[in-house]
Amino acid sequence: MNVPHGGSDWFGIGCGLVAAGCWAGYILLNRLLGGRLPGLQAPAAATTVSVLLYLPVLAWLIGQGRLTGAALLFAIGAGVFSSVIPYAADLLALRRVPARFFGVVMSIHPVFAAMAGLILLGQVPPPHVWLGILVVVSVNAVAATPSKPVNTFPVRRDSRYVGQQ
Repeated sequence: MNVPHGGSDWFGIGCGLVAAGCWAGYILLNRLLGGRLPGLQAPAAATTVSVLLYLPVLAWLIGQGRLTGAALLFAIGAGVFSSVIPYAADLLALRRVPARFFGVVMSIHPVFAAMAGLILLGQVPPPHVWLGILVVVSVNAVAATPSKPVNTFPVRRDSRYVGQQ
């Protein structure tokens, strides 16, 4: 069992913060583009850019003679099932739910991954892994909880206090 120890891995902490920023950017940009582009144009544009970025890999595979029909089908299937469908679902969800709520739902994915590993592969996560997942989900849930206004005094408008008759 690989349990964390007392030292800090500053590079790992930095990578974690960059990953958190990327997730926040993904959620906010997907919400913004989803609101501005009709239908599924936003994930279609993102998928097109991704395909263009992978063209050098395709050229290398063809040059090496490693591109087979089965490999191509697996690549297309992986792209559709791991990118196109989830991104389209995210876009449709972000059009209907607040970004904060969506962030909490996204933070639950490690729970599903740990449960899938447990059920399908027989992998039993140690307690510190479950504790870490619980901390992440809890922090996101608290962050998404709307706060009450601090100032509870009536607001004065036109020489009358709102809330008073």
